Amino acid sequence: MVNPLCLVTCVLALGQAPARSEFLLTPQLSAGLELVYLGTFVDEALVPNVQYQMQYQLETTIFVLESNQRTWEAAFLTSLRLQNDKNKKPDGKPVHESVRLEVVTIGQAGKLAGPAGVSATIPIFGPPTVDYGAVLEAPLARVGRQSRWEVNEDRRPVRTWQVLGTETCQGVACVKLAGLQQSEDWDQPRADSKAWRRRDTVWLSPALGVAQKVERVIEHRDPARRVPTHRTTAVYELHSPLKYAGRLFEDRRQEILMAKRFQDEAKPLLAQPSQHRGQIETLLRRVQFHHEQQAPTPYRKAVAYLENRLEAALRGEFLTEVAVEEPATPMAVGPGQRVPDFVVSCWTGKDSARLSRISGRPLVIFFFNPASATGKEVLHFAQDVHQKYAGKVGILALALGADPDFVRKQHADMKLPFPVHDGHGLKLTFGVDATPRLLVIDGDGFLRQAITGWGFHVPGEILDDLKRCLPK
Repeated sequence: MVNPLCLVTCVLALGQAPARSEFLLTPQLSAGLELVYLGTFVDEALVPNVQYQMQYQLETTIFVLESNQRTWEAAFLTSLRLQNDKNKKPDGKPVHESVRLEVVTIGQAGKLAGPAGVSATIPIFGPPTVDYGAVLEAPLARVGRQSRWEVNEDRRPVRTWQVLGTETCQGVACVKLAGLQQSEDWDQPRADSKAWRRRDTVWLSPALGVAQKVERVIEHRDPARRVPTHRTTAVYELHSPLKYAGRLFEDRRQEILMAKRFQDEAKPLLAQPSQHRGQIETLLRRVQFHHEQQAPTPYRKAVAYLENRLEAALRGEFLTEVAVEEPATPMAVGPGQRVPDFVVSCWTGKDSARLSRISGRPLVIFFFNPASATGKEVLHFAQDVHQKYAGKVGILALALGADPDFVRKQHADMKLPFPVHDGHGLKLTFGVDATPRLLVIDGDGFLRQAITGWGFHVPGEILDDLKRCLPK
């Protein structure tokens, strides 16, 4: 008798290279199918004499919740964890980790559609907090070798795909595809805009119509440059294609739906946590009850991540909601890139601050939550830097998550030797998704260091980088 709880592995089209010359590349999915992809994401600067590289472990899981005649509803769960991260939370979990769950619709041709406010595309700037790269849009008709087609994406240039041929990947006969998308100014460098180019290589299994392996390289080029100045690389492979039925399917489905419900309820509360403390406490109790009473599934990590964010909000730590839609004009600045000029209003004085007026010397910019304990520690550190490098290093304090009156009182009580400004308008520019976030800008206006979080090692890393920025 066959055990009804056994997992049926989707071993389809293995080993033999496809003999036919035409292929159907659209998704062939079914409810209960779970696809787990494991790999890496690397973020690095390409500017000479700038050493910056961050490596992350990337895991994306796709679970098909519902199958209709022409569409599928699927959950995408992506986690990014900094490799070799020695910083741990009290519960032993890594500090630098992002977990994001989204439920989208997969069309018959592989086109993804998210709910209102959710963009089912991979960001050009920044890490893929949710990675949809294993599913691609392809013609409904069969395609042959060297076939080409174009895909439209909202607010982006046309993306071109080409069939390169066939190749076996992990013992699975695949169709190898190459995708290309780039900004209009990539081939014609300009001095007033940032150019980018995205190149994808996908080994697609015709049996499932999804990727067996993905390699994605996105290059950025700063204004007035002719060679790339920044690059991100994502590489991941299908680790386990399994299909679940009965209780195992229902447990996963219910956990995903509950996680999404918790996320939707938390979103407006976390936007202004100080005004919704009671509601956050109530929601946290419900999340903890689910965590304690329900049997865990692989999607429990989304619930646990939200639980951590709710607890952080109650401690007064500022955590922004993960961006769900890429802005029309991305502005996030990465290490090795020149910081664009900006103006911020002052909360403890009359004069605003403008980068072009305070540049010419190294600058420490830090975003902090004045109401949190770590925020006060960062302020004490900034006082020490101001005293040690008086006149040689600038300090720009940017407050988040508190009202101006609180900031002014704290500024007076601590007798801070520098003003405090409103940081809300620069969160996107510097990619702030949590506080504190500290940045070091050299005298030429280039971002040299960016650290999120606070620990015993942070002051030393900031001071070491400042020393390298000071004139010899």
